[in-house]
Amino acid sequence: MKSAVLFTGLLVSSSQYATAQSSSSFDWTKLRPSASLEYSECYGSLKCAKLGVPMDWLSNSTRNATEVSLAVIALPATVPEDDPSFGGTIIVNPGGPGGSGVEFVLEAGELLQGVADGNKHYEILSFDPRGVGYSEPKADCYNDELARDVTALSLRGMGPLSGGVNVVRRQAALLSAYGSLCEGEKIHKFMSTASVARDMVQIVDKIDELRSSNGTSSAKLRMRGGPRRMHSRQEKDLPRIQYWGFSYGTVLGNYFASMFPGRVDRMILEGVVDIHDYNAAAWSKNLQDTQEDYDQLFINCFEAGSHCALHKPGDSGPSDIRARVDAFLEQLDESPAQIVTNSSIEEITRADVTTIIFQALYQPQEYFSQAAKVIAKGMEGDFSTVYASLGTPKSAEYCPTTIPKTYTWTQDAEIAVGCGDAESANDQTIPEFQSYLTDIQEQSPDFGPAWAQLRLACRGWRVRPKYRFTGPFTSPAADPSGAPGKPKAPILFVSSQWDPVTPYANAVAMAKEHAGARVLLQESPGHTTLFSPGKCREDYVKKYFETGELPPEGTVCQPDCKPFRDCPSAPTSKRSVGVAAEKAFPPPNRGPLGIAW
Repeated sequence: MKSAVLFTGLLVSSSQYATAQSSSSFDWTKLRPSASLEYSECYGSLKCAKLGVPMDWLSNSTRNATEVSLAVIALPATVPEDDPSFGGTIIVNPGGPGGSGVEFVLEAGELLQGVADGNKHYEILSFDPRGVGYSEPKADCYNDELARDVTALSLRGMGPLSGGVNVVRRQAALLSAYGSLCEGEKIHKFMSTASVARDMVQIVDKIDELRSSNGTSSAKLRMRGGPRRMHSRQEKDLPRIQYWGFSYGTVLGNYFASMFPGRVDRMILEGVVDIHDYNAAAWSKNLQDTQEDYDQLFINCFEAGSHCALHKPGDSGPSDIRARVDAFLEQLDESPAQIVTNSSIEEITRADVTTIIFQALYQPQEYFSQAAKVIAKGMEGDFSTVYASLGTPKSAEYCPTTIPKTYTWTQDAEIAVGCGDAESANDQTIPEFQSYLTDIQEQSPDFGPAWAQLRLACRGWRVRPKYRFTGPFTSPAADPSGAPGKPKAPILFVSSQWDPVTPYANAVAMAKEHAGARVLLQESPGHTTLFSPGKCREDYVKKYFETGELPPEGTVCQPDCKPFRDCPSAPTSKRSVGVAAEKAFPPPNRGPLGIAW
């Protein structure tokens, strides 16, 4: 589920990723799209390829076409593929929709591998879904950064949706125009999650095809002819996926398991989206734990004492810290702060600060401390660090060209997938949306208005995908022997206790719909558990990937660390925090909405 936004990504929402090895250090344009996996070395020790797939999986005439090229990246296992301890490939998805799998592996591939590896050692692979990142065609509605930022700044200038019906009407009109702008992009009609799930079947087949040609495939061909005779296999011998999906990645995993249950080997779905709520374009089951996650900021700050920039010596409890922050936010409501730079005049509003807080809720272990510093500076009257954290566009960014130099159309992809998967919302009236907004604000008074913006965007989105899957979202009981049509292991759902956008209740509800599935809970705040180290959770993940064994019913793990404390075992992402030490996050994604998942 982006930085200041709704879907996911990861973590990981669909945040933008800034990596130690910049994506620009490898030229993806030099790779030739191919119907097979033809890897080239990239980013040092990784492998990259462009895999061609049909634009339209439902058209027999394009079955062998390569109209879409998927950017695929793999972190090789720490052992050779012919080593007995090699466990195969785990395909990962960072969320979104719109999250870049390439950037996810660059940022977190070694972390994912470290968690999964035990007695078995795995290759970690991901890809940019169709329309996303380095995949082509691009889902970019603008292809012009100046035009994109003008839309984003116009929405920001209108104020949050909590500002009343006039703000709602103005934003609805602009987002309707945005929907019209995007209608001309062909790829948007073929970006549904059903199409991406089918792409993953192709990726799994091509991985096995490559290993068959290398003599390292674990699957047995029933007829001679090797990789050219994939269709000759009996169903139970077809290659299966090992998958680990986060946030929106749980939607993709749920689709895959429901559409192709006989192609599932192992599957972990973490930070779980309610699939029915998602497909109904309701997005009303995401913020149930958001305020409790927000409470954890103050609870952990108080417990950390002087290690938290918002703490004062006389504080008697978390409520004292929160009272000061609430008063600061109310002050910004009454009188926004002004920032004068060399080239512009800006104001800092309550919505800007809550955006910073919302970002921190995604990864408390990494960002609570930095967010507290930024807020403390603002409370002292220094808004320069707050302003720097907002990623406001600068004129120099548009020279010498306004054509995007990096993956900046994240939200175009997010909306194309999220609104396309869901039932059409075009006929929703403004009063109906106002009623929805009221319900969302009751769930989360602080962050509900930003979350509701996606539904308003779907109201103006008119592209309907050709390939949609509407259920049933379920899978049969697992059969470890690999019986046709059945997964080899039940799905493992994972959740943190206080997740800002994918509450624990969603994991429980979705597990009930897949035979034998189980939920593993870690009592930590944040979106998914990946960046909250916990040996208990990690041991269960290792065991599951190795054997398919699930944790005992009702298992609850404790994290190894808490926010604001030094944590020697804490996973550190390769994300750069920017020049200023107090800068809370990488600059927010500046798509037309400014919402994140």
